[in-house]
Amino acid sequence: MTMTTAIEESKVQDLCEQTAMMLNKDSVDADTPIAELGVDSLNIVEVILICEQLYPGVMNPENLVFDEHTTLREMDGQLIENSVEV
Repeated sequence: MTMTTAIEESKVQDLCEQTAMMLNKDSVDADTPIAELGVDSLNIVEVILICEQLYPGVMNPENLVFDEHTTLREMDGQLIENSVEV
């Protein structure tokens, strides 16, 4: 396992845990679309704030594409792909 993979898994787990806390759930699945998790247009801002804390080195946020079908794992991949180490 490479260090990058370990970091990606760590961030996915953190993203899931923090999203679950925000939604008042015990846990959420990283591979379930965010709309099915209960994320709506009102609390997507909270998810964005969580992402800003977990992925501080995101460059070109306009390259990120999230919709109601996006999973947390897909979000993690995009955020890592568009990040630089800080």
